[in-house]
Amino acid sequence: MTIGLLLFVVLLVLGAPVFLALTAGGAYLALVELRLPLSMLAQQMYISVDVFVLMAVPYFIFAGNIMLNCGPSRYLFRFLDALVGHLPGGMSAAAVLACMIFGALSGSGIATVVAIGSIALPEMLRQGYDKRSSMGLITCSGTIGQMIPPSIYMVLFASLVQGDVSRYFMAGIIPGLLTGVMLIVVAVLMARRDGMRLKAASDWPERWTTFKAAFPVLLMPPIVLGGIYGGIFTPTEAAAVAIVYSLLISGLVYRTLTVANFVKSARDAISSTAAIFIILGGATLLAVTVTYLKLPQHLVDEVTRLGLSPMMLLLAIVVLYLLLGMVMDPVPIMYITVPILLPVLLAAQIDLVHFAVITVAAMMVAQATPPFGMALFAMSGLFRTPIAVVVRGSLPYLAVLVATTLLVLFFPSLSLLLPNMMGR
Repeated sequence: MTIGLLLFVVLLVLGAPVFLALTAGGAYLALVELRLPLSMLAQQMYISVDVFVLMAVPYFIFAGNIMLNCGPSRYLFRFLDALVGHLPGGMSAAAVLACMIFGALSGSGIATVVAIGSIALPEMLRQGYDKRSSMGLITCSGTIGQMIPPSIYMVLFASLVQGDVSRYFMAGIIPGLLTGVMLIVVAVLMARRDGMRLKAASDWPERWTTFKAAFPVLLMPPIVLGGIYGGIFTPTEAAAVAIVYSLLISGLVYRTLTVANFVKSARDAISSTAAIFIILGGATLLAVTVTYLKLPQHLVDEVTRLGLSPMMLLLAIVVLYLLLGMVMDPVPIMYITVPILLPVLLAAQIDLVHFAVITVAAMMVAQATPPFGMALFAMSGLFRTPIAVVVRGSLPYLAVLVATTLLVLFFPSLSLLLPNMMGR
């Protein structure tokens, strides 16, 4: 087993594609250690993505790309800017709020960074906001979309533990809102320290005009989430509804839907889905072979021997996640670790809904953690700025994401309040 895991690590360090490192490690363990037939590899990789709930992933990605490429996101930021942009640090607050809402629309952190960053950052720079800090703020705020429902990462976690996606969606609401509030507080303090200029307040007719323009966008989360919790449709069906709704408002309300941006949205969604699913296949292969070799059982025995409390166990897992987040993407981290840790969590009687929120919070940190945080690369590439500049601007806000992860860890009620209310 050591050689298979070492093969995975070496390939990863050498810069091989993540899916290749995962598949090579899993294939070695399956063929050499377990002596399974070659056909079992392809079968296992196919089974890993042949899950009904995973259909929501490409649907939500497609809906997010439509919102990104067809323009509705610009109306959202204009309304929030008209509402609070004149206040000290108000444009920073508007950017965070826009990231929270757009993240709830798309479920994608990268799409949120690109959509809101391309609109908000030029406006913030015109008002004298510090470029480095503003880029860092939007980079970290974009990750909130992984926590606020509908979250793609919650869908992936639910598929791993065969849980109710709607409960995991509900669990992310309070932590997501808390993260947004904490980011706004820090952003306002940073903006005031940097001496940003105040702009004239928008009058109420302008606010009403921008609200009417943004209303179809603001209506999407209540439709999608209301349909799920109202029992009208499943989370997977809700993702399909999100696509239809995005197309309708882009084509009929904003009239920005064209063949070109529709094709681009579909192409980007196909590319993103293929990348995620091929990583899922490789990660599942590695995780399953490690499980067959009884690593989870050894972990359970070791945890029992050490006598770790549930809280200490969770803290150790968070530290592991934060370290892995420096060198790996969130998706393979989840698909490698969760199956291995699941028996340990069950033996320690840890609530999986609470653990899901902790995991997603740590994955938010991973998206903005150097040197491989994808949100950092998205912001750097969008404005052709050295990634070191984005990293330095992100540090204060990255600290907020880490603090949120610890708050969720030590206060389980933040995660469990709404799911428990839903279950009554």
